[in-house]
Amino acid sequence: MRNQPRRSCQLQSISCSSTSSSIFPHFQLWRWFLNSRYREVVCSVHPSKLATVQCMSCVKLEIPVDQSYHCSSQCFLDAWQMHVKLHSHAVKTEKQTATGGQQELRRLRSCGSWPDFSADQLFGENTLVVEREGKVWIKVGSSKTYKPSKEDVGFTLRLECVAVDYAEGTQLAPINIIVTDPVITFPPRCPRCMIEIGSYMKSHNIHFKSQTSDSLTFSVLSYNILADMYTGMGKYSYCPSWAVVWEYRKQNLLQEIIGYDADIICLQEVQSDHFEGYLQPELMKCGYSVMYKRKRTELYTSSRHYISEGCATFYRHDLFKEIMKYELEFDRRAQVVVEDLKPELKHVGHIRLMKDNVALIVILEAIRDGSTNDDLQFRICVANTHIHANTELPDVQLYQVANLVRGLEKIAQSKIPLLICGDLNSPPESDPHMLLVRGRINSVSGERTDPLGIYQILKLEHSLALASAYASFFHLRGIDEKQFNRMSLENHEPLFTYFTSGFAGTLDYILYTADSLRVEGLLELLDFESVGVGLPSPLWSSDHVALMASFRLKPHSASESWPALPQEI
Repeated sequence: MRNQPRRSCQLQSISCSSTSSSIFPHFQLWRWFLNSRYREVVCSVHPSKLATVQCMSCVKLEIPVDQSYHCSSQCFLDAWQMHVKLHSHAVKTEKQTATGGQQELRRLRSCGSWPDFSADQLFGENTLVVEREGKVWIKVGSSKTYKPSKEDVGFTLRLECVAVDYAEGTQLAPINIIVTDPVITFPPRCPRCMIEIGSYMKSHNIHFKSQTSDSLTFSVLSYNILADMYTGMGKYSYCPSWAVVWEYRKQNLLQEIIGYDADIICLQEVQSDHFEGYLQPELMKCGYSVMYKRKRTELYTSSRHYISEGCATFYRHDLFKEIMKYELEFDRRAQVVVEDLKPELKHVGHIRLMKDNVALIVILEAIRDGSTNDDLQFRICVANTHIHANTELPDVQLYQVANLVRGLEKIAQSKIPLLICGDLNSPPESDPHMLLVRGRINSVSGERTDPLGIYQILKLEHSLALASAYASFFHLRGIDEKQFNRMSLENHEPLFTYFTSGFAGTLDYILYTADSLRVEGLLELLDFESVGVGLPSPLWSSDHVALMASFRLKPHSASESWPALPQEI
C-alpha cells in the first residue's frame, strides 16, 4: 500500500505476516481508521445532525461506513428495515466472493472447531472511536481493502493488520501499523476536443445508426497505456509515486478512454492481468466487444503469477461485427529468416531478430440500421500493433513493419479500407515511417543499420495508399494557431506523442488508406507547456498521448459482395 491515498482509488494492504508466523497456517485481520480530529460524523438519514449511534452489523459486513451512522436510537429503529435489506445483500455477496481463508473459517465455525471471536476482540477492543498516540481515530472498515470517499479527502488513514493462527485463533505477530498521508482527490480533467475536418462532421462521434445515407462515419482511438510492468526502477522519478501506481492510473486511464467515446479502441502495452481483471470487464460494460493478443515472453511477479503485455482492440458491438481476425507474431516469422542466414550469423540473428512484438488485425463489418440501400456492406480492416522499441535495432523495426505491410497487402486485395493504429516506435522520416506513408524506401544496407543483410530479402515497397491522419491538419484552412503550433513544420506530424525526461517525439500514428477513407475529425494535441516535465503525470497516466480520428468511408468503398478474405497472412 502506498502512503498517498486518493479518493475512489481502492487501497489494498500488503501481507502483514512476519517470517515466523508464515510457517503456521494463518489468516489476517485488518482494521481501517480515519483521523477524526477535524471530521464530524453525521447521521446517514439526517446529515445536519451529528451521529450518536452506529449499526455494528453494517461495520462487520463491510457496508459503506457512512450508511451505518444515526443521530439517535429512534432514528436507527426507523431505518431498521433498510438495514435488514443491506445486511441480507451483503451476506449474499460475501458467500459468493469469500476468499479461501474466509470459507475455511466459516467451515470450522460450523462444526464447532473454531472459537467465535471478532477482529475487535483480537485487537483488544470493540469501539467505534479509539485513541492512538494522542490522536482520535474513527473505525471505517475491517477488510483487506478500503476505498476512500469524497468525505475522506484531507484526512489521514490508519491501517492495523494482525496475523491469526488458524487452529488456536491466537495472534502470531505484533500488530502491523501504517499511517498514510492525507487523502487527496483526482486532479480536474482537461478535456480534449475533436477538431472538425471536412464538411460532414457534426459532432465528435457520429454513430451511423442515425445515418440514412449510403456512407459510414466512425471514430478510432489509438493509445499506448503504459504497462505497469515497465514503471519500476525509478524510470518516472519526476512523477509523484502515487500517480505511477496502477491502482491510481487504471481509473484515470479508464475515465479518459471512456470519455473519448470512440467506436473502435486500439490499446498497446495492455498488461495481461490488468486486461482480464479490469479493462476487459469495464469496457464490456460500456458496450464494447474485445479481442486481445499478448506477447509470448512472460514475467514472473512477486504475487507468483506470470504476466505479459500486448495489444487489445475494442469495438462497439451494436455498430460492428467481427468477420475475420489475424494475429501476427513477428518472432515466429523471423525464425524462417534466421534459419536462412549464413551459419556464422545464425546466433547473432536469433538474438537480434527474435523479438516477440505482435500485431492484432480484425475485419469489421458495419451493422447498419436505416440505410437507404441495405444491399451495401461496409467493411474496414483495423490493424493494432506495437513495434520493437530499441532504436539500436533499426533493421528489426523495419523488418516488423515490412511484414505487417505484406500481410495487409493480402487483405487489401479484397478491396477493404485499411487502418493502422499503434506505437510504431519510429519517428517521422525514419525508414519504417517512410515505407508506410511513401510506399517505398531506398535504404542502403550497412554495417550499423543492417548487419545481417536482411534488407535484400525484404519487400521495401507497397501499393497501399497509406496516409497519416494527423498530417490532415496541414490541409486545413483557418486551423487554430494553437493546434498548428503543436505540429512539426518539417514532417507534418505532431511534435510529440511520447514525452519523458529522456525523450520527446512522435512514435504513435493512425494511418489510413486515403483512396477509401476520408478524415472527418482529429482529437486535439497536447503541448509541452500543459504537460510539464514529462509523462506520466497525475493528470495523464501514460507516457504516450492518446490519438483519435473520425473517418468517413468514401461511397465507392461499399460493396454488395466482397472477394474472399485470405485465411492467413
